[in-house]
Amino acid sequence: MAKSSNVANFHIMYQDVTSQHWHSSSERYAGADHLLTALEKGWEVQKCVQVRHWYAGMRSVKLYEFHLQRGDDTMTMPVIDNPYVGRFIEEGNIELIIPDDAKIQ
Repeated sequence: MAKSSNVANFHIMYQDVTSQHWHSSSERYAGADHLLTALEKGWEVQKCVQVRHWYAGMRSVKLYEFHLQRGDDTMTMPVIDNPYVGRFIEEGNIELIIPDDAKIQ
């Protein structure tokens, strides 16, 4: 899986963006700052899966499940969608897996 070689290429206008620790037992969802912190600390993206939580009608919330690995450790980080995360996936050449239940029909 593609990995950005320089985390500093993203979100350069924000200071301290790579010190935002995240753990699944403390927060259900992560933000892009949490993802960048993990990458800065040596985690690598193994795969990225788009997830949609559907509500009444056609309303949905889009998330990305980043499957990360560092050495023998693995974790899944669910990151809430926003324009930055979409750009990060596109510019980082990260293959995005979109299951049928996540597609808008």
